[in-house]
Amino acid sequence: MSKPRVGLDGRALTNQNRIRGIGLYTARLLENLVRATDDYDFVVFGEGPCPDDELLGKDTLDRLTWWELPRHERVPYHDVHIDHLTLARSVDEACVALFHGIDHNLSPLIRCPTIVTVHDLIPIIMPGPYLGPRNYLWVTAHRIATRRARLVVAVSDNTRQDVERLWKVPGERIKVVYEGAYEIDSPSGGEPAEGQALRKYGIDRPYFIGTGGFDPRKNISNILEAFKLVLLKEGDRFQLVLTGELGRFSHSIREELVELDIEHSVVLPGFIPDGDLASLRNRAVALVFVSLYEGFGLPPLEAMKHGTPVLTSRVSSIPEVVGEAGLYVEPLEPEDIAAGMLRLASDEDLREELKKKGLEQAKRFTWEETARELLALYPLVLRGGEGR
Repeated sequence: MSKPRVGLDGRALTNQNRIRGIGLYTARLLENLVRATDDYDFVVFGEGPCPDDELLGKDTLDRLTWWELPRHERVPYHDVHIDHLTLARSVDEACVALFHGIDHNLSPLIRCPTIVTVHDLIPIIMPGPYLGPRNYLWVTAHRIATRRARLVVAVSDNTRQDVERLWKVPGERIKVVYEGAYEIDSPSGGEPAEGQALRKYGIDRPYFIGTGGFDPRKNISNILEAFKLVLLKEGDRFQLVLTGELGRFSHSIREELVELDIEHSVVLPGFIPDGDLASLRNRAVALVFVSLYEGFGLPPLEAMKHGTPVLTSRVSSIPEVVGEAGLYVEPLEPEDIAAGMLRLASDEDLREELKKKGLEQAKRFTWEETARELLALYPLVLRGGEGR
C-alpha cells in the first residue's frame, strides 16, 4: 500500500527568505518531519533547484522529493496571481493528499485538503510600513487560503488570537504549535576561536548584540537612542553589534548613527555565518530585542538556548517565548531601554540568573516537539475530521 503524499511549501528555502525566520522555520521543520516519521512521502515545492546540503542536510534531502516550480515572466503586481496559479497547478500535478502551506504568499486556489501555518499578521497589525499594493494582494490571498483550510496552525497564542479576531477563523480550527530553538554549534577551538571572531568583526570592547533585523517593527531607532544614553553615562566602554543585512535601510541607519554621533561604537557586520554568530552571542553582555511586534520571537529563544541574557519587550508573543527568563523594558522609552542595558552590564548576578532561567525556558521549545505536534494534525486533515 502506497504512503500518502504530503506537499509542503518550500519556497522560502530558495528565495530571499532563506536566511530569515521563515526560511529557518521551513528548513528546521522539514529536517524534523522526515526524521520523525516514515508514514508519508514528502513533496516539497520550491522556486528553482533543490537547495544545497548546507541548508537542509543530505539526510533530509534524500528523504523528500523536491518539486521545482516552473518559471514565468514576471509582471509587476500581477506576479502574485501567477505564483498562485503555478503553485496550485503543481500541487495538482504532484497528486498530494494534503498540502501544508508555510510561506506567507499562499495560493487560495489549491484544491486538495490544506493545513496552513500562520506566522503573524504584521501587515494588518502595522499596515503603514508593510502593506503596499503587492503585499495587499498576497495578504488577501493568504486570508482566503487560511479561511478555506481545514486546519490552521498558529506559531503562538498571540497569533492565534489575531487570526481569530482579524481573519474571523473559528477558534476550534486553530491549533497553536510553537517553533523550536535551533542550536548553533560554536566553532571548535573554544575561547581562542571566539576571540578570533570578535577581532574579525572589529569588536574590542564589551558589547550588546541585536540579531532581529532592521525593519520598522524591530525598533532600531529607539535602540540606538538608548545606546547613545549608555555611552553618555559610560563613555566608550561598550559597543553595540547589530547583525543582518541592512538592505534598503542602510542609508537611514547609517545617517542616524552619524546624527547621534555613535557610529564609532556601533558595529554593522551584515549577514554572519552561524558559527561566528554563535561566538558573538556567547560573548555578548546581552541580546537587545525590544521589538514592537512579533508572531513568535526566534532571536530571544535562540539567545536563551545559548545562555545569553535577554533584554526585551512585553509585547505580542514575546512573553510566551521568554517567560520570566528575560529583563523587560518599555520599547518606546529609550531611557528605560538604556537603564536595562546598564543594569545588565553592571549586575553579574542578574546576568547569571537570566542565563540559568533562559536555558531552562528554552527547553520548552524544540523542533522535535514541533514536528510531533504537526504530525498529529495531518491524519485529522486527511480524514476530513476538521472541516470548514
